[in-house]
Amino acid sequence: MSIDLLLQSIKHDWPARQLVLDGENLSGLRLHNGVILRCSFRGCSFVGADLSDLILQGCDLTGASFDEATLAKCTFVECPAPATHWRKATFKQVTLMACDLSRADFTAAQLTQTTMMRCNLGEASLREAVLQQSAIMECQIVRLVLEAATLQNSAITKADLRTASLDQLRCDTIMFSDCDLSERDLTGLMLARANLSGAKLDRAKMSGVDLSGGIFAGASLLGTDLSRATLPGALFAKADLRGANLRGANLSQCIFVDARADSGDFSNARLEMSVFTRASAKAASFRGADMPYALMHHAKVDGSDFSGARFLRTDFHCATTEGSLFVGHSGSSLETEPQRAVGELYDPAHVKSWNEAR
Repeated sequence: MSIDLLLQSIKHDWPARQLVLDGENLSGLRLHNGVILRCSFRGCSFVGADLSDLILQGCDLTGASFDEATLAKCTFVECPAPATHWRKATFKQVTLMACDLSRADFTAAQLTQTTMMRCNLGEASLREAVLQQSAIMECQIVRLVLEAATLQNSAITKADLRTASLDQLRCDTIMFSDCDLSERDLTGLMLARANLSGAKLDRAKMSGVDLSGGIFAGASLLGTDLSRATLPGALFAKADLRGANLRGANLSQCIFVDARADSGDFSNARLEMSVFTRASAKAASFRGADMPYALMHHAKVDGSDFSGARFLRTDFHCATTEGSLFVGHSGSSLETEPQRAVGELYDPAHVKSWNEAR
């Protein structure tokens, strides 16, 4: 009887309210264009169902199975759905907001243009799932399983990934903005073109990882191992790289504007055309680094070691180098230009106004 009421409500464009269909077999059901409010589907089977243009609010989906179902343009709001099954399901333009998806199983699911926002994904599994143009935003993801999953043009933001399972995770143009990946071993991941702005990567292991074109603006990389990493064109503006290991890394055309890299190790790194404007890299090691056309102007490199470094018009204009070592370096460098320095004193871009100074 409740199934008939559900179907009739959808057919006549009436919101289905407070129906109880616990344990019902709804396999293969086709439901299109409807609103379902505070109904109970505990333990229901939606295996192979075709659901589109539906809004479900406050519906109890605990233990329900959506295996191999197709969901298009559906919205789930504040739906308790722990221990649900979505294996091999297909999601297209689906939104799940403030839902409890703890212990949910999305194994081998296909999620396209799908958003999970402020959901509980604790101990949920996305093993072998494919996320394309999708986002997991501000969700609880304690012990989330992402093993062998594929993330393409997708985002996970403001999440604690320290306990997530990331083995064999494949990424292409991924955003991990404001995520916590501290002390994680990320050496097995493909992270080219990754956006890690604001992320916490303290003491993470990324030795030898391809991070070409990565964005680390404002990220924390205290003591992070980036040795031999591939990072051409990466953005480290305002990042904290104190004590980071970048020995032998490819850092050509990287941007370190306003970054902090005190005690960082850039030994034998490639730094062609890299920009350290206003960066602080005191007591850092640049031993044997390749630095043609690198811009170090207004950088603080006091006490740093440039022994054996290779320069070519490397620009140290207005850089502070007190106590720095330049033993055995080769090539040419550009020193402070007095006229340019005087002109910068009156440049609004470099000088604080009277009110700001007070």
